[in-house]
Amino acid sequence: MRLDLQIGTFAAAAALCLPVVAYGQRPVVEGMSQRLTVACGTEGAKVQGMGNTVTLTGTCATVLVEGSDNTVHIATLGRLTVAGMNNKVYWTSGIDGATPKITKEGVGNVVAKKTPADTEAPAAKPQTAPSTTTPSSGGGSATATASTPTSSTTASAKPGNPTLTVGSGAGTVAMGAGGSGGPSVSAKKTATTTHPAATSSASATGVGTPILVPTNQQVKTIDCEGRAVSVQGNANRLTLKGRCGPITVGGNENILDVGSTTRIDTSGNRNVVKYRDLVDDKAPVVSSGGTGNRVSKVEPQP
Repeated sequence: MRLDLQIGTFAAAAALCLPVVAYGQRPVVEGMSQRLTVACGTEGAKVQGMGNTVTLTGTCATVLVEGSDNTVHIATLGRLTVAGMNNKVYWTSGIDGATPKITKEGVGNVVAKKTPADTEAPAAKPQTAPSTTTPSSGGGSATATASTPTSSTTASAKPGNPTLTVGSGAGTVAMGAGGSGGPSVSAKKTATTTHPAATSSASATGVGTPILVPTNQQVKTIDCEGRAVSVQGNANRLTLKGRCGPITVGGNENILDVGSTTRIDTSGNRNVVKYRDLVDDKAPVVSSGGTGNRVSKVEPQP
């Protein structure tokens, strides 16, 4: 009896260490920082974990990509759902030549069609405009201009009133000599403002390094400080203080107490997420790709 129990325990432990776990007719890739080639099952495949590079061969009817920072190459694709954070998914062709049906959730995920021969185009180098000298016509005056993509210098000379103007970005300096007023120097700087779209973009993606929770059964209190949050482990109890970026919950049976956020994505199952405050008087946008998830606002006690 004891020998049978030990054998069963060892077998279960070994199964947990495998990078690819059989789940019905759909293989599941788990773990971190692996480079794998996996054949899709009759029901497709599922990729989880962090930092994995996975090549899915064969015909993949349905592919679900969760976790974070995974790169997935799919030979033939029918339907794709991408959750989690900062995943990159490339597909070569659709089933029977049709365009795959693609659903994107989470934050920072990229999906594109890419054949094996595709390469990244090198970034173009900035060009510097050459300096030019142009004599002016008439009046005994001459001008010269030199410029780069970020600054410019212009000098002009006229009888009795030579001037030099230097511009860089939003600031300029002008110097003059001659005339009844004598030598003079003036400086001008134009105020710059932040475009509202930049603020909205930062709010939509979070700021700073994202918070990743890939492990299980953790009890933690974390200050968000505007950062996005990705929970891929299971049965964690997390208190997220302050204002958070978008929150993605890809694991199962997690409980999150959130200060505030603009977006909550639950692609796992049976997760409970409660938020306490609104952002700009607006409730967060909520989407769920799993089952049994609950998202609600904590009402103040009377």
